[in-house]
Amino acid sequence: MSIELLVNVAPFETRIARIENNLAEEIYIERESERGLKGNIYKGRVQRVLPGIQAAFVDIGMEKAGFLYAGDIATAKQDAVEFSDEMENGDESECDSETPATHYSRRSAPPIANLIKDGQELMVQVSREPIASKGPRLTTQIGLAGRYLVYLPHLDHIGIARRLEDQKERERLLAIGKAISPEQGGLIIRTVAEGRDEDEMRQDLEFLLRLWADIEKRSKCSGLGSIIHKELNLYLRVMRDYVDSDVEKIHIDSKEAYESMKKFARRFMPEVAKKLYYYPGDRPIFDVYGVEEAIERALQRRVSLKSGGYLVIDQTEALIAIDVNSGSFVGSRNMEETGFKTNLEAVHEIVHQLRLRNLGGIVVVDFIDMQEDENKQRLMEVLEEALKRDKAKTHVVQLSDLGLVEMTRKRTRESLGRILLNECDHCHGVGSAKSPTTICYQLFREVVAEARAYPCEKLMVIAHPQIIDLMLGEESKSVEQLEAFLRKEIRLESNEQFAPDHYEIVLQ
Repeated sequence: MSIELLVNVAPFETRIARIENNLAEEIYIERESERGLKGNIYKGRVQRVLPGIQAAFVDIGMEKAGFLYAGDIATAKQDAVEFSDEMENGDESECDSETPATHYSRRSAPPIANLIKDGQELMVQVSREPIASKGPRLTTQIGLAGRYLVYLPHLDHIGIARRLEDQKERERLLAIGKAISPEQGGLIIRTVAEGRDEDEMRQDLEFLLRLWADIEKRSKCSGLGSIIHKELNLYLRVMRDYVDSDVEKIHIDSKEAYESMKKFARRFMPEVAKKLYYYPGDRPIFDVYGVEEAIERALQRRVSLKSGGYLVIDQTEALIAIDVNSGSFVGSRNMEETGFKTNLEAVHEIVHQLRLRNLGGIVVVDFIDMQEDENKQRLMEVLEEALKRDKAKTHVVQLSDLGLVEMTRKRTRESLGRILLNECDHCHGVGSAKSPTTICYQLFREVVAEARAYPCEKLMVIAHPQIIDLMLGEESKSVEQLEAFLRKEIRLESNEQFAPDHYEIVLQ
């Protein structure tokens, strides 16, 4: 299978597409204005220690000082720690060590006055973004995330993500963690390490050790309040986390980004450097590979199948609902065969859309009804096989009597729709809006209520041209009846600036 990555870089946004057999399968987007501080490492200075709340303010060169709790200060006595989502950079949940982890909270931490003092220099990492009037939350428990591991330079600790539930796999990975454990520091084995071998994890650790050595070197010559390490931008993170032996080429349309990736690869991932290619073409790289069209289709509710069938995909708060329809496909001998062939075609498109749109959580697929058990079993086998292409962890429940397949897909980042679309101001996520006739009759009711509540000689209705045209056309008789009922003149005025469901009633 041919796999390539396309890197489209602009000053305001970076987009990356994973192309498999000339088809865009995954899209990654990062907007420069939305990049945060989380993961960044600074050389800070303690401004003020607050023993009463076991915390301190630390100047990291920003407008607002960072907040450091006593429990977030690494000490020599710490050899096992429960790490929260902040340490795992949003990817993992808390982690276990092979023995029960010691919960090193603010209450159990030593008095903060015994740990740090005013004016002291510290290397700190942002663990939580600043919110409203609060500065960022900091920690001295530095964690460097790699592809499969998190390296903990200051802690003697080997842990494993709790989301790895298979006990045999946990034991295997912990054994590997012990075997490759560095002389100084500890490790957390991430969820994505599932199924990986020792060589891959050792290679990841070597990258993190080189990165930490680079950070230590820079910290010695950095001034107070300066940034020592900035969390990688999108194209470097993707190179770190998703480029493996299957990826043949990486095309970059920015000379600056190309040089940056080349420099990064030569230093930390030499085997990837030869896969980088600069794209100097005048035509946008996403247009050349049809990615722009794929993104536009991925924002639509309906997805057409080559046979004439189609899918309807709805993303709700609770789950993802996918309906399979035969549409205009009538090329088989009977309904059973038509449904089976359409379902088989739909399986591959469903997996493609899940990856392209990055849909996660509970997914319910309503396949076309089939009667033969052999066809149902074959459908499930094809679905399981197609899902093997998806790096996100999935779990499929067997086909129900109603023809529904329930499955879960791990959420790794925001879906494409959540990033690129806003909720409709008119329907507020319902997917449909009030009809002109419904709005017109609602307006009539309010006219009656206003005329009865307040004395007036006549009324003026100001509304969208579509509503005014309806009142002058099909509903003109209703307007005449309303005037006779109220014994008041009703004047109509259109305003193109109004939304279709917005109107005003002026008493005169």
